[in-house]
Amino acid sequence: MAYFLQITSLFQLLCTVIVIWKLQLLLQTEDQYSHNPKWWDGIDTYGYVGFMFLFCFKIVPCLSLPFTVMNTIALTFTNLWPDTPQLEVNKSDIPNICFRVVTRGLYKNLVIRTLERNIETCLKTGLEKFKFEVVTDIPLQLRTSMFVQEIVVPKTYATKLNSQFKARALHYCLEKGISNLSDDEWIVHLDEETLLTQGSVIGLANFAAKDMGDVGQGVITYANTEIINWWTTLADSVRVAIDIGLMKFCFQKLHRPLYGLKGSYIIIKCSVEKKIGFDYGPKGSIAEDLYLALEAWKHGYKFNFVEGEMWEKSPFTIIDYIRQRKRWFVGRMFTILSPNIPLKYKLLLIPADLSWLLLLFNLATMFVPITTPYCLIIMNAWTGGLIVFLFMFGSIQSFSLKRYGLSKKILICVWAVIIIPFAACLDGIASLWGFIWNIDTGFYIVQKDYNEYDNSVEEEV
Repeated sequence: MAYFLQITSLFQLLCTVIVIWKLQLLLQTEDQYSHNPKWWDGIDTYGYVGFMFLFCFKIVPCLSLPFTVMNTIALTFTNLWPDTPQLEVNKSDIPNICFRVVTRGLYKNLVIRTLERNIETCLKTGLEKFKFEVVTDIPLQLRTSMFVQEIVVPKTYATKLNSQFKARALHYCLEKGISNLSDDEWIVHLDEETLLTQGSVIGLANFAAKDMGDVGQGVITYANTEIINWWTTLADSVRVAIDIGLMKFCFQKLHRPLYGLKGSYIIIKCSVEKKIGFDYGPKGSIAEDLYLALEAWKHGYKFNFVEGEMWEKSPFTIIDYIRQRKRWFVGRMFTILSPNIPLKYKLLLIPADLSWLLLLFNLATMFVPITTPYCLIIMNAWTGGLIVFLFMFGSIQSFSLKRYGLSKKILICVWAVIIIPFAACLDGIASLWGFIWNIDTGFYIVQKDYNEYDNSVEEEV
């Protein structure tokens, strides 16, 4: 069944690329075809300067070519429809797993609800040796138990390089006497709203017990709990598809974080985290997850993929969505520009982030009134078809058929494609805003507290 679904997905990708290619050909007028124009004919109309300016608009999508090629390879050689994770080791062989949750302390009720839910999931799965460390700037006064420990970061605490935000809190945990984890134990980094599933707990247990790598990451979905904002949730569906395809391929097949790491659902050996730390300075603190990934790669540590998914929520408002993406872009830009990370570890990040920065110009290319070289038409069709497929595939994987039904799920997938220009504009606005106002190196936290977890549907194991 999985093989059939894999072939079907690849056929869908091919069909989508062909449709986009045909649509792009239709944008070329009959007059252009009848006169068989050359791509440089626009010089007579716009002059050399005007033509070069307009032609630069046309070649902006070329920056996306490495991302397009890597995604296509990943979707072809990665199992997009894996079976439900099964425990492959004895429970006694599973090492101690510490789930480390970092919070400012602004959403105490959210932290408590999430902790209760996640502890229940661990116990239901049969995990025996585990605990949750809640690292907070503002004391939450949580009830300490065998499963929960609260770590309050002192206001006076400062790292040697003056790291800020989440990186500062995480580095504090590595100070002597703060967290008594041994080198052989494992740390799982979660956001304060991240919900474990039984599948992810099993995946983490297998990863740690079988020592599958030094650093690992799995898939996060955004539509399994109450949906607050359908626009942002559908926009995030592309992230789910990239996790299942590109990120899984990079981690599972290449064992390298070619496109970085998300800040949540990270499992890392304690000895590795102690070796690398989180003291990256103020600019390295904005995207500490990416910096951690590149530092671990630089030190020669092995990456691998964790089966099973975790659940989070998309931003509740459009402005939160833009501010979140802005922080991501600024953090990635500072990491790429960091002299501490050699160029060879950032080769694929550079064109990807340049493409993100120029995303609005990329959208404008379809309206540039000059003849497009045929090779660019093919390239644009390949990239455009891939993006459409990723949104559709991400929606298929995110929205439960059991919960929504077939007709509603089809409508959701169609709507996910319709909002692509809208999502692209939001991401383009965020990157330009971050590029222009990158002096604002704050760590914006989106609204997260929403008292509604009862309508979620737990995966069956």
